[in-house]
Amino acid sequence: MRSLAAVAVLLLGAGVAWSQDAISEADKAFRNADFKAAARFYATAAENEGDAGKRADIRVKLAITYFNMKSRTKAEEAIAAALKDNPQLELVPDFYTTDFLALASRVKAKLAAPLTAPSTPAPVRTPPPGSLAQIRQRLSQATDNAGVEALLPSIEALEASVPAAQLSEVLDVKSDTLERLGRTGDALELRGRVAGMRATAQASPGTAPVPLEALLEARRLLAADRPSDAVSLLHGVLAAAPSCVPAFEVLAEAYMNAGRLDDAYEALRTALLGNQKPELLLSLGEVELKRNRLTGARDAFRRAVEIDSGNDRAWAALGLLAARMGDLASAREALDKALASNGMLFEARVVRAEIALAEGHPAEALTHLQRALQVKPDDPWASGWLGATYLTSGNVAGAAEKLAVAVKANLVQFSLALAEAQRRSGRVDDALATLASAKGDDITIRLLRARCLLDAGRPADAQALLTDLVASNPESIESRYMLGYSLHAQRQWAAAAQELAKAASMPKTPATVREGAQLAEATRHAQEILDSALTPPVLPAHH
Repeated sequence: MRSLAAVAVLLLGAGVAWSQDAISEADKAFRNADFKAAARFYATAAENEGDAGKRADIRVKLAITYFNMKSRTKAEEAIAAALKDNPQLELVPDFYTTDFLALASRVKAKLAAPLTAPSTPAPVRTPPPGSLAQIRQRLSQATDNAGVEALLPSIEALEASVPAAQLSEVLDVKSDTLERLGRTGDALELRGRVAGMRATAQASPGTAPVPLEALLEARRLLAADRPSDAVSLLHGVLAAAPSCVPAFEVLAEAYMNAGRLDDAYEALRTALLGNQKPELLLSLGEVELKRNRLTGARDAFRRAVEIDSGNDRAWAALGLLAARMGDLASAREALDKALASNGMLFEARVVRAEIALAEGHPAEALTHLQRALQVKPDDPWASGWLGATYLTSGNVAGAAEKLAVAVKANLVQFSLALAEAQRRSGRVDDALATLASAKGDDITIRLLRARCLLDAGRPADAQALLTDLVASNPESIESRYMLGYSLHAQRQWAAAAQELAKAASMPKTPATVREGAQLAEATRHAQEILDSALTPPVLPAHH
C-alpha cells in the first residue's frame, strides 16, 4: 500500500509539473500571436489540472485564445466549462475587452437560466433560414471547405441587408468563414474593419477612435514576422476609422518590415498630418534613409529636433546622418548634444570617436571608445575603431589585438589597419595573409603589400608590383617613391635616382620624398665617382 501511495504522489507531482509546462508554452505562444498552438497547450493543461479553481482559470485563458481566433462557439464552450469548474468565477474587467466580457456574461446568463425556468422543457427553436444564427450553426457543423464555401453567398446577402447596428456581427462570422478557407489576409482585413467600426461606435464625441486590441494584435503579428498579415489587419481598421493616427504609425512599421518603403513613407506622411510627433519624424527619416534619400532624411531629423530640442535620439540621428554625408562639423555638434543628454548612445559614441580620429585627436577618440565599450563590452565595431586609434597613437600591439577582433567578426573595413599593425610589429607574413583577403581601395592595398615585401627583404618582388602600379597610376607620388626605394635596395642607383626625382618633381610632394631624391642622387653621384676611381687609366700608345 505504501508503495502504491508513493507512486500516486509521484504521478500527481509529475502531472502538476507537466501542466505548468503546458501553461508556460501556451502563454509563450499567446504572446507570439500563435493562437492555435496556445489553444492546444491550454486545453492540455486544463485536462491535466486536478484543482477545479485552477482549471477554471486555465479555461478562461483558453476562451480568450479562441476569442482572438474569432472562434466564438469554442470560446463560449470554454467559458461554460470554466463556470462549471468554478460557479463563483468573476472576470476582472481591466484585463479583458468589453466584447469578451459581454460574451462571458451571456454564457453565464444561459447557464443560470435553467435555475429559474419552468419545469417543462422549452421547445427547441430552429433558427430561420438565412439568419445569422443559422449561418453560425451551419458554420460550426461544416466539416470541409466545400461546406464552408457554400455559406459565403448567404453571408454576403445578409451583409447587404442587415441593419448597421448588426453589421459587425455578420462581418465577424464572415471573417471566421474566410479564416477557415485559408484566406487569412481577407479574414484579417475584415477583423480590422470590425475593430474599427466598434471603436468608432464607442468613441466619445470629438475624439478619434483607437481600436487598441486590433493595434496590439498587429504588433503581435509583427513580432511573429508576419508583416503582410499586419498590413491586412490595419487596412481593415483604417477602412472603418480613417482618422486613426496610431493605426497609420503601426501600418508604416508593417510596411517597413515588409520592404514596402514607398508605402511606409505615405503612411507616415498621412500620420504626420494629424500629429507632428518626433517619433513619427524619426521613423520618416529612417524610411528616407532606406530609400537613399539623404536630404529628405536630414529634413525629417531636423524637424524632429526643432519640435523637441531635448530629444537625444533625434540629435543622434541628425549627427549620424551628417557624418555619413561628410559634414563632420555638423555631425560633431549634433552628436555632442545627443551624448550630453544620453551618454549611453552607443552608435553616436563610436561615430563621434571616428570624427575625433579623422580630425587628428586620438586621445579624444580613445575616451569616446572606452565609454562605448562600457555600454557594449567587446563589440567588434567599437573594438575595430579602438584598434585604429591605438595604431595612430603608436600602440601597435594593442592595435593588432583589437583590430583582429573586428576582422574576425567579418568587419573587413579594418583589414588594412590590421595588416599595417602586423607589419609594424614585424609579423610580415601575417600582414601579407591579411591583405590577401582585404577589401578596400586597390591602390592602398597594393602599396601596403609592396611595403610588406620590402620589409620582408624581397625588393625585386616589390619592384614588379610597383612597376605595374606606376604604369596604371603615373601621378601617384607614393608609388614612384616606393619604386625608387625598391630599386635603391637592389643597388640600381641610377634608376632609383631617376624615379625618386620624378616623385620629387610632382605637385605637393612631401619633404621626405624630396629629401629621399636628394640622397639618391648623392648616392648615384658618389657611386659614379667610385666607379671612375676604380677604372684603370688608359695609357697612351708608344710610338
